[in-house]
Amino acid sequence: MRLSKRLGQHHLVDSRIVERLVDSFGVSLQDTVVEIGAGLGALTEPLAERADRVIAVEVDQKICALLRERIAQCSNVTVMCEDILAFSWKAHEGSIVVGAIPYRITSPILTMLSGHRQAIRKAWLVMQKEVASRLVAAPGTKAYGRLSILGQYCWELSTVMTIPRRAFFPQPEVDSTCLCLVPRSQPPIAVDDEQLFFEIVKAAFAHRRKTLVNCLSGEGQRTSLSRAQAQAMLEQLRLPAAVRGETLTLAQFAALANSVGRLKSLR
Repeated sequence: MRLSKRLGQHHLVDSRIVERLVDSFGVSLQDTVVEIGAGLGALTEPLAERADRVIAVEVDQKICALLRERIAQCSNVTVMCEDILAFSWKAHEGSIVVGAIPYRITSPILTMLSGHRQAIRKAWLVMQKEVASRLVAAPGTKAYGRLSILGQYCWELSTVMTIPRRAFFPQPEVDSTCLCLVPRSQPPIAVDDEQLFFEIVKAAFAHRRKTLVNCLSGEGQRTSLSRAQAQAMLEQLRLPAAVRGETLTLAQFAALANSVGRLKSLR
């Protein structure tokens, strides 16, 4: 069987790393676990020994067939051969999410999980080290961007361990990091309109080297302001006229989005 580069398939094969990961998950016999990208079952089998139920989600049909054969003796494992981006989280509320997620769709998976975070008790995700760095990045750093805002707005994030590239087959070009994501009961900042907030963030990072005034005064978007309005708003918020989005904190983005929302409501 050939692995698909298109699907970003890199299977965890180091048994010592698997043991350390599963220990860190702290899964109990009361837990339902949803595993993203179950692959050939490196995590599935040890999870089945500790959890009440494991939902192993894998998109590759050939790998699903092998996985079902491998865990045939595990009566508490259900293999679902489907795209995780189409998964029904409503039917699995209160579950724990684990997985070495496919590199090629890391950002879409994180966005999807964030949108369904109220159905998730906790998530333990193995991802590219670079992406993990972006999630926890501070304002003004090279890694700071839209994913940083999304991650820190929706989750309490902590780094569990670094996983060397040699722990996977085929071996990827980069190391990985396991992060623990706990959904926030309340966002760390007060936002009047969450959709507008994320649209402001998207506009601010669409062209990183442009000033925030230029990003906000573009045409054809909900966040569009006249240049004079954008300049006046930054002055009101005591932000420099030449400020770029990559330097703003979550609180500053929230204040900006709330101001834009109030201005739009007056039109």
